[in-house]
Amino acid sequence: MKTKTLLSLVLGLASATSLMATTVDVYITGSTAFRANVFTACARLYSGSTPSAIYFGTSAIGGDANNNSSTASWCMTGTPVTGLTNIGTANTLIIHALFNGSIQGIKTVVQSQQLTFPVASGTFLSNSIAGQTPVAGVPLYATSSTVNKTPTIGFSDSSADACPFPATGNYAEEEVAIAPFVMTKSVGSGNAALAVSNINNVSWEQLEYGIPAGRIPLSAWTYKSADTNSWVYLCQRTLDSGTRRCETAGNYYQYGDPVGIYLYDKTNNVWYVPTVLANSSFASAPNGVAGPAGLANANLGWGYGYVGGGDIKNSLNLTGTSNQAIAYLSFNDAKGVGASNWANVVSFNGIWPTAAGAGVHGNTGTNDFSPITSGYYPCWGKEVLVHLVDPTQLTVNDQTITKTQIGSQTTPGSFLGVFNAQTLINGGSPLVGSIENEIELSKASATAIRLSDMQSKRGNVGGIIAPF
Repeated sequence: MKTKTLLSLVLGLASATSLMATTVDVYITGSTAFRANVFTACARLYSGSTPSAIYFGTSAIGGDANNNSSTASWCMTGTPVTGLTNIGTANTLIIHALFNGSIQGIKTVVQSQQLTFPVASGTFLSNSIAGQTPVAGVPLYATSSTVNKTPTIGFSDSSADACPFPATGNYAEEEVAIAPFVMTKSVGSGNAALAVSNINNVSWEQLEYGIPAGRIPLSAWTYKSADTNSWVYLCQRTLDSGTRRCETAGNYYQYGDPVGIYLYDKTNNVWYVPTVLANSSFASAPNGVAGPAGLANANLGWGYGYVGGGDIKNSLNLTGTSNQAIAYLSFNDAKGVGASNWANVVSFNGIWPTAAGAGVHGNTGTNDFSPITSGYYPCWGKEVLVHLVDPTQLTVNDQTITKTQIGSQTTPGSFLGVFNAQTLINGGSPLVGSIENEIELSKASATAIRLSDMQSKRGNVGGIIAPF
């Protein structure tokens, strides 16, 4: 009788313990080009499509002064949406983000390399983000507090197969969306503004020449011999960039092929060839990396260039009289270059990324991406995510999330079963809380394309486009 009573007590305690609220952490890294889409989708993973609070990392840990969806370092906390049944609404869901670049993101996931993520502790900022509907009224904080953890999920603008870090074994890759890219020119001032006013299109041949050279003669646009020695520089990301991989693959260059790197020094108003593997917020000669150094200077390990698309955006917006430049930039980052939305975007091979053509300049309505979905415009990458499958298989399991809670896009109720749900797989309407649903909801300002909207495809990164 005593044994039966004791057993009942033990089972009762075990049941009570299993019902106790716990914290489930997800650590996201990778693509800077896709960071805004991830931010808004993550916000809808919380009850009422609203997290309890958002903490933005300071510049020391990968953040910036924007404190919005374009910020690369943040943390959200709150009660999970009811669809996350594998996590449970009794638990607290904390999503930590540090967007450091596609290839670096893949590498840190598949090699279980810890990164410094922001945590839910900081100084109050405000109760809203201008223009960010999913998080209106959410308390915002600034944080410099961090934790070193293995990333759970890494986003990339190009497949892991297009770089030396394939997703195998305890790691899997899933397709997410289509990330459009555009050729964007600098703002400049004086002679530079006059020079780039001649750039209204970039051709495949110009990129073929410009990628290894790092610059293109202005005469390639003006056809004037006097402009042969007037250079238009091609802003280039570091080697870990998925955007750079999509750009180079589209011109048939392999991963690691030589790329010309020039950086714009805003203080001295000059373009220079970097010679020192050190970083600065804006390029500063002779430093070779423009942007944050990363945990243990990880960003410096990928060679010279701009760290993120936001760093290139900031450089293109500089009004220097020598700032003659173009860049292969995500549609999201290109939106912020120039005087209005997409003001400095130009066509590629005479084709525009949206049906509006040059009307994309200043557009505040819906972007019709039919030139991409129909297979005419080639500057795009297939956004993927690489994720940890089973945390218990890590050499050091530093995760609070379980294998069942992570799941996959085909596992209903799991984090990825909601976050990366696809109508191409599940059928029906986009699932609330999914990236696909967020793209559908935000079509008026969408910077990505749902996989289900594509009427064309390519077999590999930068490959030939063909109908389905």
